[in-house]
Amino acid sequence: MILVNACCNTPPTDAQWQPKGQEKVLLVANGEERKVYRTGPKDSKRGIVAIYDIFGYHPTSIQFFDRIATSNGGFQVAVPEIFKELMPLSITGDMPAMLAWLREHGDYKKSNMIELIMAAVEDLRADGCTTFSILGQCWGTYIALQAASEDGTPFLAVGGPHPSVTNIETVKNVKCPLILLPSKDEADMIPVLESIKHKNFPVESFHKRFTNMHHGWTGGRGDWTDPEQLKAGVEAADLLGQYFAKVAEVSEGKQ
Repeated sequence: MILVNACCNTPPTDAQWQPKGQEKVLLVANGEERKVYRTGPKDSKRGIVAIYDIFGYHPTSIQFFDRIATSNGGFQVAVPEIFKELMPLSITGDMPAMLAWLREHGDYKKSNMIELIMAAVEDLRADGCTTFSILGQCWGTYIALQAASEDGTPFLAVGGPHPSVTNIETVKNVKCPLILLPSKDEADMIPVLESIKHKNFPVESFHKRFTNMHHGWTGGRGDWTDPEQLKAGVEAADLLGQYFAKVAEVSEGKQ
């Protein structure tokens, strides 16, 4: 696993946001309750599972998810509690220590994250959702890509802003198209999208680089009191909403 350098050495912000949704218990795993943050209009039949970055339910991440939930006609968004304990801020900037922490607490298979992700899907389904996409921020995109690579995945699209660990190798088994919104800090994502063109998905993959934004601006490293970050964050949320609405429309047209 190779993280973007900025993913290692940039601390979280002290941003504030009043959540528009609410938390509830999603499931009990190993005797511990795991929550899910739910936001968006309950009458929407389009669901999104969102995977936060390594700073968890950070106010800017929640603001970003709340924005996506109201874009393009609205989505029901579920953000499962992937981390029971958050990464200690004391190891920020220490890439070996951060990687070791992620291998212990953030490994897709070891932590059985698919159980939480699929529980989030079923929670959305129980509230009337019939189509599903998945997104992640930073490291969360890597987790989302693995979920979208599962045989029989319910997801119609996958991607996210400032993706970490996103390369030709980590997308080779995806079962749906990608939307990638890198910042100035990530590697070139065009070859990544080119590498899956042969799969001929019903909707073409999408890419836009936010050259004036730093890694993590929609998540724990973002501060939307900054007008430029707010503008770029809203644009990223709306692009994701547009794309997920498009893949849902295509799917619904086939039914």
